[in-house]
Parts: sequence; C-alpha cells; structure tokens
Amino acid sequence: MSYTTYSNARLSQSYSSKPRKTLRSPDRDIAFRNQYIARSKTTLVLRPFGSPHSAFAYKITEEDGTPQFTVTGRKYTHRSCREFRDDSGLPLFELHRKWSWTISWSVSLPGCDTATIATGAPRWTLGNTSFGNFDLSFENAAAFQGKRGDEKMLTLHIERHGNALALFDVVDGDRKVAEVRESIHHNEKLALMRGSRQGYRPAMDVIVMPGVDISLVSTIAVIVSDWVFGSS
Repeated sequence: MSYTTYSNARLSQSYSSKPRKTLRSPDRDIAFRNQYIARSKTTLVLRPFGSPHSAFAYKITEEDGTPQFTVTGRKYTHRSCREFRDDSGLPLFELHRKWSWTISWSVSLPGCDTATIATGAPRWTLGNTSFGNFDLSFENAAAFQGKRGDEKMLTLHIERHGNALALFDVVDGDRKVAEVRESIHHNEKLALMRGSRQGYRPAMDVIVMPGVDISLVSTIAVIVSDWVFGSS
C-alpha cells in the first residue's frame, strides 16, 4: 500500500464514537520486559526523526526530554525491521512488518526473527478491517512463574477514536491501561490542521498506567505511527 493510499484512508474515514474507557491500572502487571514496568502514571513522547531510511526513525523520551528508547529506520539494517534500543544503545527487540493479503506485525528478540515474543494483526469487524484498530498478543513476562505458557498469553485491543486528532486506547479486558494520541504540545500548530497533514508524521503522547511496561506501549505507538501515518 502506497503512502498516498495510507494518507487518503486516514483522512477520509471516521472512527468510533462509542464511549471511551477511563484510564485505569491493570489488575496485574503487563510486560514484554519486567524492568520497564511503570510504577507511577508515566507520559512519554514519541518523536519521528528524518526518514525511515535514516539511522534513527524514532526517539522516545520522557516529557522533560530524558531519553528512554531509540528505534532504527526500517531500511537502515539489512534485515528490514525496526530495532528498539535502550537509552545506552543496547538492542532490546525488533519489530517486523509483514504483508500477505493484509498487514501483520511480529516482535522478536534481537537478531532472530524466529524468536517471536508478540504478534499483531488488524481487527476485523463485519468483514472489514477498521483502519487503526488492531490486536497485539504476547506471553506476559510479568505473569506468575508457576503458570503454564497458555495461561500467560494475553491479548491487548488497540481501539482508534477521534477524527481531527487520532487517539488510540490500549485496552486490557474492561480497562484502558494506556493511551497513544497525537500530541498538541509537541506538534506545530499548522501541522495539526487538517489541510496541512500531507507527508506529516506527528509526535505522539504515550500515556502508561502503573503496572504496564513502557517498552510494550512504545512498540504499540510505533506500530500506530507506521500504519496510520504511512511511514514506509
């Protein structure tokens, strides 16, 4: 799918007007990596940099600019994936995007795309995929050690809302445990206008409740930015 197709779909469709859930902590911790579980409500900022061909396609920081993660451009590595690194530059995991008859995603350990830790796919409604809505399934690293593998499996539902500004709720059962949204504070005012969005990748606010892994929600934010805003 071309960038123009992405942009036209994004600007022409309307999204859910159903009531949104309020932000609440999950009833147990949720994580890819336990060391990144938030212990208080946390707001991060995802900022696109350069083109997807550049060394760093995204930087993810705290609100005061303190770095948390960097994400390489998809075509920067010969393996054609996005590589997440921590604030010291060490690789954490990789995000792979696949196309067949539809788009899908997988998250794997560094350097090994078969060591999958999560998979994602658009969510279908009445025979159609709703642009910007998807599910992410993974084995919860924060689950009790005594549980079987199938009991540790967890699926988060990402629900798109909003028209003028894109809003994405990360839902665990009956709770919204995180939110990704176009940032008003960190984007230029002109770029927030509907007619000024062609070719524009906005900064995103990433709000994470206590008990949720910030690297997990940062991965969701990168998927959202790539898919909805047409990064190639």
